[in-house]
Amino acid sequence: MKPIRASSAAVVLCMCVWTGQSSAQPASSNSKLAVSQTTSQDKQEASAADLITQGKTLFRTVKLRQALVKFEAALKQEPDNDEALGLAAETAFRLDSQEAAREYFTRRAELSGQKESVKAFCFQRLAMAFWREAHDLVAKSAEVKLGKVVYSWPEDSLNQAMESIRSGIDYATQAIGIRDNFADAYNIRNLLYAEAALAATDEEKAKEHREKSLEDLKMALSMARPAYDSKNDIADFNNATLRISEFPRTKAEDGHIEDPMMKLIEGGKVLKRILAVFPSARPTKPVTDANNKDSGASPPATGRSPLTAAYTAGKVKVEVLISIEGKVIFTHIVDGRSDLNGAAIMAARNWTFEPAMLDGQPVQLSGVISFDLKPSGTARPSAPPTAKKP
Repeated sequence: MKPIRASSAAVVLCMCVWTGQSSAQPASSNSKLAVSQTTSQDKQEASAADLITQGKTLFRTVKLRQALVKFEAALKQEPDNDEALGLAAETAFRLDSQEAAREYFTRRAELSGQKESVKAFCFQRLAMAFWREAHDLVAKSAEVKLGKVVYSWPEDSLNQAMESIRSGIDYATQAIGIRDNFADAYNIRNLLYAEAALAATDEEKAKEHREKSLEDLKMALSMARPAYDSKNDIADFNNATLRISEFPRTKAEDGHIEDPMMKLIEGGKVLKRILAVFPSARPTKPVTDANNKDSGASPPATGRSPLTAAYTAGKVKVEVLISIEGKVIFTHIVDGRSDLNGAAIMAARNWTFEPAMLDGQPVQLSGVISFDLKPSGTARPSAPPTAKKP
């Protein structure tokens, strides 16, 4: 069904009324009533089905926020519309509005008479929404110190991450309970256990979570998946994915960052690194007096411009998903600063890796690249990005 538009009759009528008023010919009350009635009729024509169709068109053109508005408008008319709930949930998920996504997936799963297959799908997507939330909390707290990734964070953030992990594992387990050959559910549970291992403060617990993660990952690998199309580098976290902590930022760090999961695979090493070209600026010159001597005074405050902001030290953490061919097919800011994020994303997208193999089977890699801005007292614009040999 094509998106519905205002009828041509209504548009023509509105133009006639406006033209009549501008030429000092007041529109009659009957004409105004006709316009009002036509406009009201047009609004009523936007049924839930029409709104869903309009939303689908917007979704296909990646106008996700506008699409979500349409799907939510349809749900106001028909709160139990299965299609609208599914579309609203997926759109909210892609907008990284995980709380809203979870609400819609839950409502869809709980619809009276809902198919078991749809329930399993909703539970798997709920697990993924919880994983996205937990992942950002865990990744944000990581830091490489002396060749080891350490996690330090406020207790409330740790508790929130662990609660999201527990909820996600529970939903993934429910999905597997309905469909025991559900590869996507096994893979997302693998990722949730991997986050639990990274967040664990006890090494024995971390080891237990890693073992469960690996068990689920191997289950996902053992199940038939559609053939991978190298011409379509589309990020899909449903495919078998190994979660590691941080990728080595420099050649000097290669092989020196301790990560138990990296020891399980062949390949996965960085082949090409691209430096982030951050904006920079020289320090503000001091104000001078009439004799051209340094007065020691500072110039009037002019606000924190992008250049002066960039001149201060900063760090950007970028989540990346590496395809089985070693390409970066997904980037997401985990932690950063608005004036630096764009440069970090551009750099991360151009890193390349050795394809990773687990037990002779290709796997995706999910991890984080950290970019540091450490300006000197004579900061100058950075040179164009160049690749560093591994």
